[in-house]
Amino acid sequence: MAGGRKKKSSSAKKNKSRRSNGADNNTKKPVQVEEVLSQAESAMEMSEVDTALQLFSYAAGVLRSRVHGTAEGNSNIAMGDKIEDNKTLSTVLGKMGELKASNGDMEGARTDFLDAIELLGPGNDKMAENEVGESEIHIAQNSESRAGLHLYLGQLSSGAEALESFRMGVSELERAVGVLERINASDDKMNGMEMEGCEEMGPDNMKRLLVETRRQLCAAHCSIAELYLTDLCEEPDAESLCEASLKSALALEDDESKIGRPLPDSLQTMANFRLSQSRVPEALECILKAYDRMKVGCEAMSALVGLASDGDGKRNVELESKSRELVDVEAASSLPEYNFRCQTAKFLLECASLLEKDNSGANDTINQCAESAIQVCGSLLAENDEVIEVWYLLGCAFMACTPPNPESAHYYWENALSMLNNVKEGMEATIGEDDDDAENELEAIAMQILDIKKKLGKGDGDEEMDDL
Repeated sequence: MAGGRKKKSSSAKKNKSRRSNGADNNTKKPVQVEEVLSQAESAMEMSEVDTALQLFSYAAGVLRSRVHGTAEGNSNIAMGDKIEDNKTLSTVLGKMGELKASNGDMEGARTDFLDAIELLGPGNDKMAENEVGESEIHIAQNSESRAGLHLYLGQLSSGAEALESFRMGVSELERAVGVLERINASDDKMNGMEMEGCEEMGPDNMKRLLVETRRQLCAAHCSIAELYLTDLCEEPDAESLCEASLKSALALEDDESKIGRPLPDSLQTMANFRLSQSRVPEALECILKAYDRMKVGCEAMSALVGLASDGDGKRNVELESKSRELVDVEAASSLPEYNFRCQTAKFLLECASLLEKDNSGANDTINQCAESAIQVCGSLLAENDEVIEVWYLLGCAFMACTPPNPESAHYYWENALSMLNNVKEGMEATIGEDDDDAENELEAIAMQILDIKKKLGKGDGDEEMDDL
């Protein structure tokens, strides 16, 4: 019809509809932060530090825009969602801090940890005096989160600054322990309780959570004690404050049914403290108690590398009976971390050496220290046989036995020497000019080679020093 409006074609309508739908989708589609965080966690687990940092940084930017209402379509985000985003952002910043610290960026890590603490706010959650429930669990978890960040800051700091961070961590963990103890005392109210993102929080799970939090608190007290043994050892009240922290650590038990069994961390740190006071018998008592807490697991692991003992110091390569294996597997899986066990072996050998020098220990006691050190080192060797120090310590432990076992000692020292020589040759082939750090490391390696050669009776090893 003349002068009439043209009817739009069907294809034009479809195109317009597609454009319209596409625009709507672009506007409404939320950023999938959860997927990014999942990828970041996977990268972190695979030690892909740079990739993990990029992903966490992206997620942190999105979460910040949500919290401050700057993200498109998020200006009216609910207060509850903002609080949840705050917690998630704090966790992300904590992860970024860990990764930056592992990359040597200490200042960047410190900034992230401080920002994460600020996001969580002060530990002043309120609740009714008689209220026990899901909200109280959240209070304990928030206290643990704040504590973890303060403790990370303490590890990045030194002296008085580290002490302040550790004390704040202790305060938060004490609060968390108090809340969890209160919940466990009211376990009849816990049945059926569920938390978002967690499995059902029944009495058994709450007891396990309490055990883990006590362990963290014990480790924090020990960190303070170690500060007084190192950075703050010249402080006027260092000795008494160190002992006070250790008494607090020793008072914590991981299982209320085992009265009088302090945690291994506190026993090992107390042994170190007593050694610094030259109170060897008390140090020996503490370190043997620490070893006793991991004895079954260490012996099970040692058996895998031919170092199992029959209890009289005799080597027994045969594994335990089938009934014992199940116990051993469980004990081995719950062993303290690698560095802790390595330090335990060193303290055992130090006690053996001091007892022998002072003639203050019977051969049986000295042999007990040496044999315990062998079992601990055996567990380390079974876990990772590429750590030179463990081979060296095993040689020392066999020589500390009464009577000494030079054949076994020389076997482990020879292996340590071969590994050191390989490291030295590799460094010499790649070292650059004016690389002071590498030069210092090479000098340290040469001194270690010299020490082992002397133990093996292979001369003074001066040629190692002449090569530098």
